[in-house]
Amino acid sequence: METKMLDAHIPLPLAERLDALALDLALPRDEIVIKAIAAWLDSEERRRIVALRTIAAANTIVVVEHDRVIDWADSL
Repeated sequence: METKMLDAHIPLPLAERLDALALDLALPRDEIVIKAIAAWLDSEERRRIVALRTIAAANTIVVVEHDRVIDWADSL
């Protein structure tokens, strides 16, 4: 698989946590970062789909005029 080198400035406490986890799990930092980015992207894509579906559903809502609701309620 082709790869692309990305540079990121990471706050020192976060970098230290990453280093500690990589050491504990005996995994390369790259592997942990790749999994974290993939999980974040999956989550954001799911959130976006839910938001778009919600917007689409809201656009299909049928609005009933107030007077018609009152007339219906009075008929009960």
